[in-house]
Amino acid sequence: MIIGYVIGSATTQEASMLAEKPVRLGNYVMLEYDNVKVLGLITFVTRGSSMLDENMNDIEIVQKLKDYNDNIPFFIKAKIKLLCDLNKNCLMPDIPPSAGTPVREAEEEELKSIYSDGNIRIGTLVGTSVSVRLNINSLSRHLAILAATGAGKSNTVAVLSQRISELGGSVIIFDYHGEYYDSDMKNLNNIEPRLNPLYLTPREFATLLEVRENATIQFRILRRAFNKFKQEISNKIKEGQVSLSKLNQEFLEIMESYIQNEGKGEKRENPADELLNKLEEFVDRYNGVIDLSASDVIEKIKRSRVNVVNLTQLDEDSMDAVVSHYLRRILDSRKEFARKRSSGLKFPIISVIEEAHVFLSKNENTLTKYWASRIAREGRKFGVGLVIVSQRPKGLDDNILSQMTNKIILKIVEPNDKKYILESSDNLSEDLVEQLSSLDVGEAIIIGKIVKLPAIVKIDKFEGKLLGADPDMLKEWKNAE
Repeated sequence: MIIGYVIGSATTQEASMLAEKPVRLGNYVMLEYDNVKVLGLITFVTRGSSMLDENMNDIEIVQKLKDYNDNIPFFIKAKIKLLCDLNKNCLMPDIPPSAGTPVREAEEEELKSIYSDGNIRIGTLVGTSVSVRLNINSLSRHLAILAATGAGKSNTVAVLSQRISELGGSVIIFDYHGEYYDSDMKNLNNIEPRLNPLYLTPREFATLLEVRENATIQFRILRRAFNKFKQEISNKIKEGQVSLSKLNQEFLEIMESYIQNEGKGEKRENPADELLNKLEEFVDRYNGVIDLSASDVIEKIKRSRVNVVNLTQLDEDSMDAVVSHYLRRILDSRKEFARKRSSGLKFPIISVIEEAHVFLSKNENTLTKYWASRIAREGRKFGVGLVIVSQRPKGLDDNILSQMTNKIILKIVEPNDKKYILESSDNLSEDLVEQLSSLDVGEAIIIGKIVKLPAIVKIDKFEGKLLGADPDMLKEWKNAE
């Protein structure tokens, strides 16, 4: 059904339309001309009247016109973003439409051929019943889920994660607020956040102790002491000669003795003293997560599951230590499997970092930021996908955000956030960014390799309980009485 005609000048990327009737922002349209069949997206709509234009400044004339005829003639104009030529395997059109070219509504079958051939359903095209399905393999090129508070980030993560698990995939969510840990999500596998020093590298342990990179003597002492500690304790555990519960209690004094012994050979007076202070501070800071009886996180991650690490009981230092260590183990284990095929993590995994602006701040260096950057650069080769979720895009590290090839962007109002997203996205145009403020809750713009073309989508509703929903404060006050 024809809804309007092209007017004025057009390019191969954009055209203007004079519409016969009201049209909705985000509607998909079709233009057929010169043996091309172009799919377009309405990105801007205006409504006005030639009789009452912007130059009108006499209110009495307006009132008289309204009294004479309440139905003042009006026009509707729209901008159309030209997406692709369906006759040329969905490449960009190489010929612009001419003035007078008819514009019709896109048919559902035409839209299905583009948006419904992926692996995972995420929702429907806004204003239609056309299913939008994502290409699961493209998640190896990473994904950013960005939105204002309350716009539907948690719902999107829940829907995406559960459907990946139903396909036999594996997801690990670092759950900042406990939204997923206590949910009724299918295929849930909860993981308690624990840090076992036996699985740390000497450099990792030194970083947690805040041993400076230029403190070569301290690091040498610590490396020797830590490696001997790991070797001896590991042997005793294998032979059943040590109680793990007792080992947790004695960890500090055992490590102190190793450090003191290694420090004796140094010429510098009392070289181990500062290390011992740092060790005590480490135990105090991470007391809630240190556990020498904890198994390696790789052994806890399950395939066909949504693996959730509950971070709610930890302070931010402990969260950072746990998330960074788990990311490092996941990447190293996938590399090991790629080399040997007999050991390591045997299946690809998608890692989801909630409240990513806390861990991946543009202004602060965190342990998680280092390993997330490594995964953003190297993870695609080894089947480690990264999903970052944030309501503060402008607070995210520029390099990491720019490497998120795919983006699901829900409602965003803050101008600086919109500008930052545009600058960090090669495949996001300014006209799409302008629509972010007008999206309803649960609606999103999806761009990247996970879809053939940019899509405006109504994300499916997660059918279950999530703790991220707004509380019924009035009900809770009454219950408290």
